[in-house]
Amino acid sequence: MSSLDPLNVELDRQDDSQAHPKSYRKYDVHEGIIFCIELSPGMFQELPELDYKIELMEILDTLGVLMSQLVIVRPGTGIGCYFFNCDRNDAENCIYELFPLVDISAKNMKKLSDLLEDVRDGRISLQQYFPYENSKRTPLELVFGIVQEQFLKEVEGQRTYNNKKVFLFTDNDSPPEANDSEAKSRLRHLVDDLNDNFINFTTFFIGKEEAPFDDSFYSDILKLGAASEGISTEFDGPNTTPISASIIKSRVLRKQEIKRIMFQCCLILEERLQLMVGIKGYTIIIHEKPGMRYKLVYESQEVRKEATSKRRFLDTKTGEEVQKGLTKVFPYGDVDITISDEDLAKVRRSYTEEESFLKIIGFRSYAKCIRYFNNIDRALFVVPDEFRFEGSVRTLAALFSNLRAKSKVAIVWGKLKTNSHPAVFVLSPTCSRDPNEGFYLYRVPLIDELRKFPQTLIHHNSFDTPEYKDLKSVMENIIGYFNLKNGYQPSEFKNPALQKHFKLLHDYLLQVEHNDEEDTYENAKSKLLSEDDSLRKLSQLRDKIIRSAQSKDPQKVRLDKYMQLWNNLYDQFSKSTTLEEDFKPKVKHSKT
Repeated sequence: MSSLDPLNVELDRQDDSQAHPKSYRKYDVHEGIIFCIELSPGMFQELPELDYKIELMEILDTLGVLMSQLVIVRPGTGIGCYFFNCDRNDAENCIYELFPLVDISAKNMKKLSDLLEDVRDGRISLQQYFPYENSKRTPLELVFGIVQEQFLKEVEGQRTYNNKKVFLFTDNDSPPEANDSEAKSRLRHLVDDLNDNFINFTTFFIGKEEAPFDDSFYSDILKLGAASEGISTEFDGPNTTPISASIIKSRVLRKQEIKRIMFQCCLILEERLQLMVGIKGYTIIIHEKPGMRYKLVYESQEVRKEATSKRRFLDTKTGEEVQKGLTKVFPYGDVDITISDEDLAKVRRSYTEEESFLKIIGFRSYAKCIRYFNNIDRALFVVPDEFRFEGSVRTLAALFSNLRAKSKVAIVWGKLKTNSHPAVFVLSPTCSRDPNEGFYLYRVPLIDELRKFPQTLIHHNSFDTPEYKDLKSVMENIIGYFNLKNGYQPSEFKNPALQKHFKLLHDYLLQVEHNDEEDTYENAKSKLLSEDDSLRKLSQLRDKIIRSAQSKDPQKVRLDKYMQLWNNLYDQFSKSTTLEEDFKPKVKHSKT
């Protein structure tokens, strides 16, 4: 019996005990997001932090932006929107359904777009469309019940959601249930039911300076129901910290991002004692690409259907399709070795385990393992997986503290997926500057994968020279004039070509009108900067430097002087560290 058989038996037992099949362990994510918005007098107020924009309008704008982004990268995501405490005639129990939870629909996007356009053009107000009556309130029990019903109902032709989120917006920290012990008890049980169905809350508690939001009530009912049975609530529960209305949009766009699991396996700490914990790894940075740019369809009896692909095996001589007698062989020189899938599995088991796993084989100093030229693949962010083995969080927390205190890393061996090849990895704890605590997993390169730097580059580019130190010192002063403390956040920069392509589709489908503008330099520049986040950031930096040169304030002028000094130092440094030697033609001596 292999050393990982106890693990496989335990995972199968957990799969059978839970109400989901083994396919849950696969990583095909189908996400559903429900916007739950509580109407109140504050939702219709104009706020200074939003440039005197109505708070509810900001939420609806955010919903429109979210749907426009998701239709590009994750078109299969479900979006629903509900308002409670709404006194519309078509509202049931004062709950108004703007649109139900379904995969992103052009019809729903058009409905929201038309509503926003009508409000901006003054044809209707938000107070008229979402009438609010203080005496007509919706019990939170009904709201939570609607949420659960929407996520659990079956929609024809649509897969069930395996990643379920509720975005709860409210500025009311004292609902009637806050003073009713029986109602609070019922809400806790409802949240338990939601948690059993893997329905998670993301709260947007909107507070003001003169009236801070007290999150004690929601923190109580949500945190008590946020942890599964047998798992400590110390590490679980939604973040109920109040926020300002000015960061609603940025937080929604950040919270909707899926933490895509790249692998999920066990980490063996001591194989002889069968001491192991559960871990899962996430990608840190992913490239923005469309979920589906286009698909092939055909007309059949005036009905458009999607075309599917099929693979066929053809005879190399006749070109006829071969359906029977296919055998898998491995060429070995001039001999073809026939091998079945069972035999192939035996061969693999002879040098590695069948299931994915990682095993700690030693520890080493951080300085001797982490080198920038060993970076051959993207690093993965590793966190405990309490679902697989209880106590994984506490065990890895102890390992994390010890490794960070001793400035060491763990050397691990294994494979991240069942069909991948074994490799050696470095498991390094995050540093104190990282916003999240966990581990980074780096694959150790083989000898032929190491980057080789030209010796001339190392010889000429000596970073210990006085010129380079002066250049670095000036650059530190320049950076101090800009707000670059948070560094580069990839999620803040969209792919401009991708955004422009889908914006044309969006505007055509939703019939968005554009005013014809004069073909001037300023208009062309403004349009270009609105389409490219990177150019807009660079333009802002450039404008600040130009204003510095034109300013009469001695403090602001220093930025321009630092830039001139940096350019002079860079020119000198560049000339002294060039790799190309001046071409010297050979002198031909005439024969005498």
